[in-house]
Amino acid sequence: MSKYSIYIICKTEEIFHTKIKDMKKYNKKICKFYWIPAVFLKRTPCNTGLTKKLDTRYNTKIKSRLNKLGAISAHRNTLLAIINNNTRNNLILEEDSTLVHSLPNPPNTSCYFGGWIIPPQITMAGKVKVKIPNLKNGLNNIDYDKFKVLMAHAYFIKTVGEAHELLRSTLEPEKLKNYDVHLIDNEIIKKFYYPAIFAQSKHTSEIEGRVNKNDVNTINYGL
Repeated sequence: MSKYSIYIICKTEEIFHTKIKDMKKYNKKICKFYWIPAVFLKRTPCNTGLTKKLDTRYNTKIKSRLNKLGAISAHRNTLLAIINNNTRNNLILEEDSTLVHSLPNPPNTSCYFGGWIIPPQITMAGKVKVKIPNLKNGLNNIDYDKFKVLMAHAYFIKTVGEAHELLRSTLEPEKLKNYDVHLIDNEIIKKFYYPAIFAQSKHTSEIEGRVNKNDVNTINYGL
């Protein structure tokens, strides 16, 4: 039976081991856990210059820009780790991901394991309800003309080759959006797993600096 390689992006080893304990009952489905330290960038002339590569609103504060850049860096480090470790069935989790449904066997293709399903126009998120006909348990196709899956707290990358492609996609643009927006703008992941296996816990967002509603928005993708 194929097993997961689970990469967890978080601040400390203590948090990492707590996340492992939370998934203990699924050990038979898991090959190995890997800790990817979260990236927090200090305000230096070099880091401030790097934020100019971000495609963000003109009035985005420098602290928020640095946090966004740090999140991108952490996901790049995760993809590099997948490539270096040559692992398959890679489940990538952020620190605020919370297991809310049973962990299935590794699916046969890359997919979201959680997120927030929103209309094609991101500015309409939370304003227009998305309805998906023929929604089924397990893998579902993402019809990017009709909806998107926002957020990157839990996603599955099947192969090392796909990790290569995803990493390359974050290095090529002159301007790079938030990591989760980059994923959907480039339609990189084609499927989502229903019901959502992971939601976001209620927390203060490192990027936004405030408590958001993602704990509600990510329960079964907000559908």
